[in-house]
Formats: sequence, C-alpha cells, structure tokens
Amino acid sequence: MRKAIQTLKTRAAYAAARTRAILKDEAGDFYISDGVKIIIAVVLGALLLAALTLIFNDTVIPRITREIEGLFG
Repeated sequence: MRKAIQTLKTRAAYAAARTRAILKDEAGDFYISDGVKIIIAVVLGALLLAALTLIFNDTVIPRITREIEGLFG
C-alpha cells in the first residue's frame, strides 16, 4: 500500500513538472499553427453554412410548402 502511494506521488509530481514546462514554453509556432487551424475552421464553417442556407431556401423549403399546400389545399 505504501509503495502504491509513493508511486502515485511520483507520477503526480512528474505530471506537475511536465505541465509547468509546457506552460512555460514560449515558442511561437504553437500559437501560429493554432491560429491557422482556427481561421480554416471558421472559413469552412461559413462556407458550409452558406451552402446549407442556399440549398434549404431554394430547394427544400419551397417543396415542403408545395407538399403541405397539396395536402391541405
């Protein structure tokens, strides 16, 4: 039991030291790559949203309206 606790303490200390080292790292390439990923995600999301809006407004909504009017009209 005592050995398990000591092992757990050692692992926790190692994880804390590693976390401190990662947070202290001031290399800029991490921020640049993340910024590029975020910009790409935003652009792709905007394109997808525009495409879905176009499809729904020009194709799906008018057909649904015609079908409903055909049922109740």
